[in-house]
Amino acid sequence: MERTRESFSDRKEEEESAAQEIVNKPVTSRQSGRDPAQLLIYRFLTFTSNPGEIEMKVLRIFLLSLWCVLGAIPLAPGTGTAGEIGPSKPRSSVIVAQKADNTSPQGPSTMDIPPGGTSIEDVLLQKGTITQDEWIQIRAEQEYRAADQSRRLDSIEEWKYKTEILPILRDKVNFGLNALQFLYSHLDAQVPEGRSQDSFSIRRSELIFWGKISDYIPRWHALFEMQSTSLTSNTPTSGASTPTAATFFRESYIDVRPVQSWAPNLNMIRMGIFRMPFGIFTETSGGLRDVISSPYLTSVGGGPGAPPQNRNGTGGQIEFIQERDYFVDVRGKIANRLEYVVGIMNNNNFQANALVSTTSGLGGANGPKVGYTRVRLFGNDVSFISFTTLQGESNNAGTLINGRGKGRFDRYAVDFRYTSKILPGFMMQGEYWQGHDGANATTVGTAANGACQNVAQCGGSGAPGIQRRTWYVLSKYLITKGPFENFEPTVMYEQFDPNTSMGNDLYTRTIVGLTYYFENFPPKLQSKIQFNYEFRHHSGLGTGPGTPPYDSATDPFANNAFFVQFQVRFM
Repeated sequence: MERTRESFSDRKEEEESAAQEIVNKPVTSRQSGRDPAQLLIYRFLTFTSNPGEIEMKVLRIFLLSLWCVLGAIPLAPGTGTAGEIGPSKPRSSVIVAQKADNTSPQGPSTMDIPPGGTSIEDVLLQKGTITQDEWIQIRAEQEYRAADQSRRLDSIEEWKYKTEILPILRDKVNFGLNALQFLYSHLDAQVPEGRSQDSFSIRRSELIFWGKISDYIPRWHALFEMQSTSLTSNTPTSGASTPTAATFFRESYIDVRPVQSWAPNLNMIRMGIFRMPFGIFTETSGGLRDVISSPYLTSVGGGPGAPPQNRNGTGGQIEFIQERDYFVDVRGKIANRLEYVVGIMNNNNFQANALVSTTSGLGGANGPKVGYTRVRLFGNDVSFISFTTLQGESNNAGTLINGRGKGRFDRYAVDFRYTSKILPGFMMQGEYWQGHDGANATTVGTAANGACQNVAQCGGSGAPGIQRRTWYVLSKYLITKGPFENFEPTVMYEQFDPNTSMGNDLYTRTIVGLTYYFENFPPKLQSKIQFNYEFRHHSGLGTGPGTPPYDSATDPFANNAFFVQFQVRFM
């Protein structure tokens, strides 16, 4: 019994001696990676232990465990001050003190001890609290967790690599909603049986796809109109027209940059079908326009109740400038001020593609091609003035553009846009156009063949070659502060003269509009609701013998109209 007490006393003295050496050894918070408060707790635990009682050893183990929990709270990386808690680099074990000089024979080898201190499991092993097997199990679990974390990181890196090479994330393929527009319209004109003055419709439902293949092909582009598309009538040389084909796509082009060092002076060659670079409105996407109706510049006349074509060339639908066509052109910008476009086009609208014979190579274009040029001078990044001209010939046989005759075809235009930096939110723009259409102009679907003015022989309208003129001015102001923030009042006035050689045929229109933007980050994102009231007037069908009678009550372009349109655009 005495020998047992002596051996027990000797063992406790050895443990106290080892603990005292660890406590007395000078350890700074910088060396140990621990908070000074944690070191004080450790010293307190050691000095307040009573080596004569077994219960105190149990209490020491409990307090030491509590100390381990406190030691698990990491400091912010790169700091050694108390109380700063933040993310830290992952560690294989928690360091509490420098390694004692008198290491236990049962402890781990020097290779297993992290540099700079002793891990908590090493201390517990030295004090006999845990066995060698338990120490090995703890280390094995730590290594497993580290390996598992490494595998997870490798999996994330692999997933990241695979997703980065997807075409949609490499800008090779993108898609969006060019414009989805729901329209309510009311027309004051008398309407035929079976029709209503009020209507709901989908004005546009356009999906757009685009991307970049390389620096030499910086953009490809395709736009599809997804609303109901009716068959397009042809314009035969004689007899009645027949519905021919429907075209769902509206735009499809490729940009090629042949020599990188020439850009932007010779920036790209564009080929395909797109909005033509004629003025401002024609080139502006339908999802970014400031008023609901298209300007008379692109289309006027025609429709139920409207007067048909006549010998004066003042009736029927007239498309003075088509919005889209098949073309190839060269584009560039000189000295960051002068922008130019030079190209050639079919001059037969976008539906012409449906008439192409893939076996014979006979195209759907109507006769000779037309060349065009536009030069635009920028005063600053948002204000400019442009000059445009189109030169060539047109044909009435096979035409898919209303109001075109056979013979000389030309257009001359000047346009401007002023965006104020003195009064932010204010913008004004305008266009002036004049040009000649060949003789015997016709509407799409009405047979025509040649320039003679004998309707019985050549069909068409029998009108001589005529000069046409149109212009408009538009201004708007976006309110960016106050209770009316995101509201934008708009005013537009325009005229269209279908035959400048006679009077009493003028179309006029004043549009008063109000737009509210839910989201407005053009050109990518624009969600808005528009209210437009149009004051319309049509003088008549001209003067002179042979002028047909005119009834303004049924003419939709002689009666006021009201429109409400909600739009979503996301690209």
